[in-house]
This record gives sequence, structure tokens and C-alpha cells, in this order.
Amino acid sequence: MIEFALLVIAYFAFLIVLGIYAHKRTKKTAQDYFLANRTFGPVILFFTLAATNFSAFTFLGFAGKAYDSGFGQYGIMGFGTAIMAIMFYVIGRKVWKLGKEKGYITPPELIGDRFNSTGLRLLFMGVMVVFTIPYLATQAIGAGMIIENVTSAAVGWQIGAIFTMFVIMIYVLFGGMRGSGWTDVIQGVIMISAMTLAVVFIAINLGGFEAANTMAYNANPELFTRPGGGDYFMPLIWFSFMLLWIFADPMFPQMFSRFYTAKDEKSLKQSMILYPIVVSFLFLFPVLIGVWAHGVGLNPGQKDMVLPMMVANYAPGFVYAFVMVGALAALMSTADSQLLSLSTMLSHDLPFRKFGISEINIGRILIVILSLFAILFVVVNYDPSEGIMGTLVKTTFSGLAVLCPTTIAALYWKKATKHGCIASILVGEFSIFLFQFSMLPTFGLLSAIWAIAISIVVLVIVSYLTKSHKSSLKN
Repeated sequence: MIEFALLVIAYFAFLIVLGIYAHKRTKKTAQDYFLANRTFGPVILFFTLAATNFSAFTFLGFAGKAYDSGFGQYGIMGFGTAIMAIMFYVIGRKVWKLGKEKGYITPPELIGDRFNSTGLRLLFMGVMVVFTIPYLATQAIGAGMIIENVTSAAVGWQIGAIFTMFVIMIYVLFGGMRGSGWTDVIQGVIMISAMTLAVVFIAINLGGFEAANTMAYNANPELFTRPGGGDYFMPLIWFSFMLLWIFADPMFPQMFSRFYTAKDEKSLKQSMILYPIVVSFLFLFPVLIGVWAHGVGLNPGQKDMVLPMMVANYAPGFVYAFVMVGALAALMSTADSQLLSLSTMLSHDLPFRKFGISEINIGRILIVILSLFAILFVVVNYDPSEGIMGTLVKTTFSGLAVLCPTTIAALYWKKATKHGCIASILVGEFSIFLFQFSMLPTFGLLSAIWAIAISIVVLVIVSYLTKSHKSSLKN
């Protein structure tokens, strides 16, 4: 499609130019390159937090899962993700305050300093890196799927994924956190506008919202009730997802790092208020589109392609092109943040500086290496049958959620010890492995919820059994 090609070229070029401009405005210090010198006010902070969390599954995974399971998907994603914003205050406020006081740049740095433990710092960083790379790769995968769909397979999804990853790598290399924040504002506006246009035009062409819902209900009424299609949203699964977002989302390194960038506490509070309003409104749209697909008899083949196919069939060509660019904006705004946060941790928390290379240059080298790792994951390790949502729940969300008990203990519990935190993380991650391979029963819950509970119990028991070490943080 010519409209899509022109829009994508213009969009990619704009991102690269914005990254170069941000490079000129960035001082040659680690705080400025990695954290934009902690100057993000409420507007940029809100958009960068929101855009960072709206990713490939916002445009592809949500609609695909709603196509399978129905409106229950909105409950766990719209409401569940919205209430996660309370963590902006519970975790974000403390992280911002400590970061400003002590000059912290990365999440592992804060955790390691709290317990005077290099081992805990490296373990925390290792878990964040290992479980974020699959999430980074799914963004590129989503881009590849979009490009393949729009070009009618003239460009394969893997080629599209690699090209998108290359563009992301270029503007992150130049712009650092300032470039990432600026592009997040642009990408946030694009994705919100695109999703709104998508649902409005589809509804109009189906005879209105009521008519679209009526057709879908007549075709598959179970999608309008819980447990929904395939009896997926049983009470314990519903409960599990509600808890999962609260524990997992703040542990995304790209989210955690952005708490450091706030200009002041007021910016964090305003973001906490705006985030659930926008999320609860926006996340309904892909769910509607996924459910409506049943009313028109759409058979997407690959469920993550439900939204693109619906827009292609029931919206004008220029709207389709713009919505697909919006989908690219959603996933690229997450990928650039992940790429930068991972390179920040690796360059700052590992002793690379002993080699006499500046931290910023080390970070840039790592951006290239991490991009290649993401591309490798794309090429050899993605299972399309899982869908984007299934891939993320089984990898990133579960693995990172285990870090939340340690983080909360570091910020609020004086009796926590490094031994308790290390044991909590190791046992929690090992339990994820056991649950994932059905070596332990889940009794209807997501395995991540059991892992979080196990992590909390282990942290408390081991902390009480081990001698408390002096902390450099004021609790």
C-alpha cells in the first residue's frame, strides 16, 4: 500500500531526525544521556510512561486475545492495568526521591546500595535483562507482522522486524533518554489517535456501536459473559491477572528507570492520575474490535492480526495506513525504552568503565549488541501459535514480577536482608520454571502469582533468620 509506505518512511525519518536533534541537546554526562538530567515534567513523563507501556500487544495482542476470550479481556487489561498506577506512588515516588538524593541511575543500583550487596545488584540486573529481551523482541515481531500484513507478504515478517529494530537502534543511539522521551510524546499522540480512528470507522461501517455488538452477540454470545470463549476467564485466572499487572509492570526496567526522570513529585502524582483515565478509555477499543470480528465472520488465521484485518476491511485506505503506523508507534515506543534501559543497566552496573571507555560509549555499544540479541530471538525463538500475549505472560511478566517483593522490601522494610532478597529472587524464579513445566500444580492461578507468593514467604523467613546489614538508604 502506497499510503502506508509513504507514512512509514516519513515516520521513521522523523524519529531519526528527532534522535539526532536530541543528541545535540544532550550533555556528555551519564545522567543526561541515560536520564535526561531528571527534567521530565508532567506532560513528557505521562506520555513516556504511557507510551512505554503501550506496546505491540496493545494493538495486536489485546484484540487477538479478545477475539478468543471476549470482553473479559477488557476487565483484566483496562481495569487491571489502570489500578497498577497506584505503584507510581508506592514505588515510583520513593524511587524518584532516592534517585535524586543519591544520584541513582539504574534499578539494580538502588537495590544493591540498599543492602550493600554487589551480588544482589548483579542478580537483580540479570533477571531484568534476561526477562526483558523477549519483550523487546516481541516489539520487533509485532512490527514485522504489521509490515507483512500491509504488504500482503511482499515483505516477510522477519525482514520487517529486523528493519524496524535497526531504525529503533539508530535513534536511541543518538538521542538517549531525551530522544526517547520526546519520541514517546509523538508516538503516544499517534497511537491514541490511531486507535480512536480505528474503532470509530469500523463502528460506522458496521452500522454503529450497537449494531456491531448485536452482530457479535448473535454470532458468539459467550464472548459477552465471563468466563468467555474457551472458558478462559475463570475467577482465579481473573484474579491472577489483576495482581500480575500490579507486581509486574513497575518492574519493567523501562518503567522503573522513568521514575528517576521525573522533574518533581508533582509530575509523578499527575501521571498517576492521568494514567488510569487514559488506559481505561483506550484499552476498550482493541477489545471491541476483537469481539466485533465474530459478528462479520472474520477468520484471521493468526489471531494477532485481527485488528489490522478489521481496519483493512472496514475503514478507508488512509485510515488503515495511519492505524498501522499507530501500531508501529506503540511497539517502537516500548522497544526504544527497553533498549535504552537495558544498555543503561549493563553499562552502569557492570565494571566496564575499568577499561577506560566512557559510560555513554559503553551504553551505545551495548545498544547495538542488545539489538542483535533481539533480532536473534526474532529469528530463532518466536512461536506464532502462542500469540504475543501468551509469549509475554510466560516469559517477561512472570519473571519480572518476582522482583517486586524485593523492591518493596528495599523501600519500606527495615528488617529485610540481602540474604532474604537473594533467596526470594532465586527461589521465585526457580518456581516459575517448575510451574511452567507442570512440575508443580497451579490450582487455577497463573504460575506468576504462586511465584510472587513464594518469593514473599522466602524473603520474610530468610530475612528473619539472617543478620541485618547496615543500609545506606533511609527507610
